[in-house]
Formats: sequence, structure tokens, C-alpha cells
Amino acid sequence: MMITVAIIAVLALIAVPAFFSQSRKSKASAETASMFAELSTKEEQYKIDQGTYLAVPACAGFPSAQLQSITACIPGAWATMHVNPPESKAYCSYAITVGPQSSTPSAPAPFHMASDGTDPVPVAAWYYILATCDMDGSPTVNSTYFMSSMDTRIQVDKPGN
Repeated sequence: MMITVAIIAVLALIAVPAFFSQSRKSKASAETASMFAELSTKEEQYKIDQGTYLAVPACAGFPSAQLQSITACIPGAWATMHVNPPESKAYCSYAITVGPQSSTPSAPAPFHMASDGTDPVPVAAWYYILATCDMDGSPTVNSTYFMSSMDTRIQVDKPGN
């Protein structure tokens, strides 16, 4: 009986942290996927209407391990683009960087603007969205999610942190 209890305890010590890590990854991935879809759609619509993309400062101002309201983001640049966030609270901070056709974009490390792993000189104006998430409460290591107008797949660094 004692051996069975010991084996169950060891398995629990392994399984519980893995479960919480996967849970954090899932929350961040789901949030960023829906926010990136909304923000990229609104950027494309803004470009059609205004002829350029719109840079947006980080909103919410900082990533948090707790849900934080993003309603303060709506009166600013998000209102200009008519962003309608899928949720009123978020774990992650979202920023959009833009550039004209002739400029060479430099994606933040370790990300790349194009799916071939490069940051090429674009043939059109460009933007990228960067989400910074603090899913584990550690102030030193954050998860980052990235998507660009040249490669709409979501890239991730340190998921679940």
C-alpha cells in the first residue's frame, strides 16, 4: 500500500506542474490568436481607408499574470482603427509597429517577418503585432507572440512564461 501511495505521489509531482504549464500556454495562445485576428483585420481595413497602417503603442501597458482590463485602450489608437476586442480583459500587452514600403523591417529577436526566416525589404508597407504575456507571474521572463503582415502565422517564444 505504501509503495502505491509513493508512486501516485511521484506521478502527481510530475503531472501537476505539467498541467498548469499547459493551461497557461492554452490561455495565452487562445487570447493572442483572437486579438491578432482582430488587430490584423482592423489594420488592413485602416490601410484601405487611410492608405497607411497605424502604429499602436502597447496596450494594456504591461503584461500581467492576472487578467487586466483593456477598456482603457479603446479611446486611443484602437478607437481610430475601430478595434472591438473579443474580451474586455487580457493577460497580454499588444503593440503594433509599422513601416513604409522602402524601410527594412527588423523583427524583435528571435522572430522574423517572413516565413523563410528572414526580414526582407518589403514590396509594400508593413506592420507587425507583438504580444507580451506574463503567464507565470515571473517579472523576468515573459512569453512573446508575433505576427507580421508578411507572414500571418503566429510565432511564439517562451510559451507559458
